[in-house]
Amino acid sequence: MANKREFYIVDRQILPTSIQKVIEVNDLIQKENISKYEAINKVGISRSTYYKYKDYIKPFFEGGRDTVFNLYLSMEDHPGVLAGVLRAVSTSNMNILTIIQNIPVDGVAEATISLQTKEEKLRDVEASLEEIRSVKGVRDLRIIGNN
Repeated sequence: MANKREFYIVDRQILPTSIQKVIEVNDLIQKENISKYEAINKVGISRSTYYKYKDYIKPFFEGGRDTVFNLYLSMEDHPGVLAGVLRAVSTSNMNILTIIQNIPVDGVAEATISLQTKEEKLRDVEASLEEIRSVKGVRDLRIIGNN
């Protein structure tokens, strides 16, 4: 039988120092926007220790960093309309989490898109929504929920 992965929620205090330092390196990379090499040197662990564990450590909760919201779109059923919407999203520092597009009825397709953006980029969202609204073939755009 293949190795089955199991996950646990563990208090950081009981983790070995090497694991805590890998967490510290990941935090530095995220918060200070520095390279892995710089963060590893700053924390004082070996590169081999970092690379051995880095892919196995993820924070349980990253509060306040990301905002997720859902858009409802009504679009004309023409080739390239959804592609234009996705192009507008891709240029606006937002990450697409899910896309649900229904079968077009009477030449109109509806879609729901879940987007994620950094909290500090929220001020840019309105401009991004205007860019999406301006895509040829978009009839309606509404925010229907957020975290």
